[in-house]
Amino acid sequence: MTAEVTRLDVTADLSLEVDGAPVRVTAQGGELDVVADDVRGFVLALRAAATARAGVAPGRADVGDLADALAGAGLTARLRSPAQDVVTVGAGVDSALGGLLLGTRLARPDALGIVRASVRARAVEATAAGALLLVGLAVLRRRAGR
Repeated sequence: MTAEVTRLDVTADLSLEVDGAPVRVTAQGGELDVVADDVRGFVLALRAAATARAGVAPGRADVGDLADALAGAGLTARLRSPAQDVVTVGAGVDSALGGLLLGTRLARPDALGIVRASVRARAVEATAAGALLLVGLAVLRRRAGR
């Protein structure tokens, strides 16, 4: 027996500010786009809000739960900076790198987008994020070569 899946059809056009930085949310059909001028600040604000609500900081399992819920509703969400995709989650996503870095194959991080979004962060954080992505890519290439 399989569960019946309800597909959502979403229409949205919302502009807001998160800690003074513009964020635009648009959606059409099953595609949801979140474009944040300060991706790092946006993610940190979301994390703080989730922690305040639940009393516990969200982790990898929560990313998986979000990706599962989006996929189950037939939705694909993209977090972007104005110039680059950062991560795509939900329906139609199958990423070994997402499984490695985020704990779910239903999330596809964009290595270049993450590094570019991190440029606004302190230099040490950007370097660490880039190094982590390179290690993840090396592991995937090694597995593929076997």
